[in-house]
Amino acid sequence: MAKGHVVVGVDAPETSGDAVRWAARTAELHGVPLTMVHAVEEVAGLPRGVVADADEATRTVLRDNTQSHSMLTQAADGVREEFPELEVHPVEVVGDNVKSLLAHQEGALLVVGTGHRNTLSELILGSTSLGVAMHATSPVAVVPPDSGNRDSHGVIMVAVDGSADSAVAARIACQEARARGVKVVAVNTWGLEVVDGFVVTESDQEQFAAIQQRQADLVDRALASARRDYPEVEIEVEIVHDRAVRTLIARSEAADLLVMGSRGLGGFSGKLLGSVSQRILRTAQCPVIIVKARASD
Repeated sequence: MAKGHVVVGVDAPETSGDAVRWAARTAELHGVPLTMVHAVEEVAGLPRGVVADADEATRTVLRDNTQSHSMLTQAADGVREEFPELEVHPVEVVGDNVKSLLAHQEGALLVVGTGHRNTLSELILGSTSLGVAMHATSPVAVVPPDSGNRDSHGVIMVAVDGSADSAVAARIACQEARARGVKVVAVNTWGLEVVDGFVVTESDQEQFAAIQQRQADLVDRALASARRDYPEVEIEVEIVHDRAVRTLIARSEAADLLVMGSRGLGGFSGKLLGSVSQRILRTAQCPVIIVKARASD
């Protein structure tokens, strides 16, 4: 969540343009600064680190050997023109893209773009977007193409499964909903269940209602903190008997944003950033914020 600032990675306009615009809009909504980070490969004879801290000779060599300065300047100027009230801090860094963004994550929402969609309408997740999502301890927003121009659906969706990650995700979803003036839809899924020797598949089975209630109780506990601290935010709950990935992807078409934990319980489980999370990042139709339980508010 954008507590102190929003940090966005900047590279070629065709891969980061939508992410930059989304990040700027988010920073404006929260009233926080935007830091625009552009990393360039190490050039022989140049030290690693923030170029702004280097001497003028070093800066001149860097500008003569790369297009980084021009690219970042143009991107920052474009943001200032569209968001004149926004405080913008462009930063050039010599080094690895992922490490450069992670170095700025303290108290921030990190924002990364993605490549184009393939023939299966799946996003091409580059090494930067995937690397930042995997290794960041702060929340990370992965922004697909055209997100900067999508019409609002008035919905922030959050995946809730009772894990510590999903409880943090619910709070961040409420923060984003409050800033945008929209509602939160908390989605919980459950799959194959066997009760008293019977496989529960139909809604008219007695056990079906009991499972639905069990899941609703689990969601209520996970949402307790968010409801207490954000009473002005409307929260709807949907308990769905289906696979998590299919459910979230289908509903992402009618959401402004999906917030989910990097790992959880049951349907949303995964390793550090496992196959479930990666599948959703590749196929979601809206920006996705990945959070971890240790990410503070």
